[in-house]
Amino acid sequence: MSDPSHPEPFGDFVQIGVVVRDLDRTINVLSEVFGIGPFRSITYPPANREDVETWYMGQSGDFVARLAFAELGPVELELIQPIEGESIWADFIREHGEGIHHIRFNVKDLGKTLNALDEKGITTTQSGSGLRPGTTWAYLDTQSAMGFIVELMNPLLGTDGRTPEFTHGDE
Repeated sequence: MSDPSHPEPFGDFVQIGVVVRDLDRTINVLSEVFGIGPFRSITYPPANREDVETWYMGQSGDFVARLAFAELGPVELELIQPIEGESIWADFIREHGEGIHHIRFNVKDLGKTLNALDEKGITTTQSGSGLRPGTTWAYLDTQSAMGFIVELMNPLLGTDGRTPEFTHGDE
């Protein structure tokens, strides 16, 4: 029987996120030097999706970023270039420069997991609607406790939770 005060185990590790200043430069180096790719890129939030909600530090968020994704075997690489607005991505660039920002786990019940973590003092710093309608993601305030940020996402049933081929907002 699971303990309701504990979040579900984080065994579904699916992504490493890296914040960069220049998405095109980074994609170019990763592709040409390391053979990583192909990359799928998109602007977030997608302009043609009215259902997207974003939150930053407990307030409605107003930020834009360019995102790119590539498969690295069982893990997805996400590159994030903050474009405008206040976000934890822009905060990260200011405080740390470019670098590894987060690791992401998929969870079955995001709300329940976030509530259990909140009871342990781990709060959400930024969250929003996913690229795939019906999904939601959340970044946790874990940088000072662990040295990196944890992202959680509720994937759609029947999917692996990795970023889909884009059907909305393609660049």
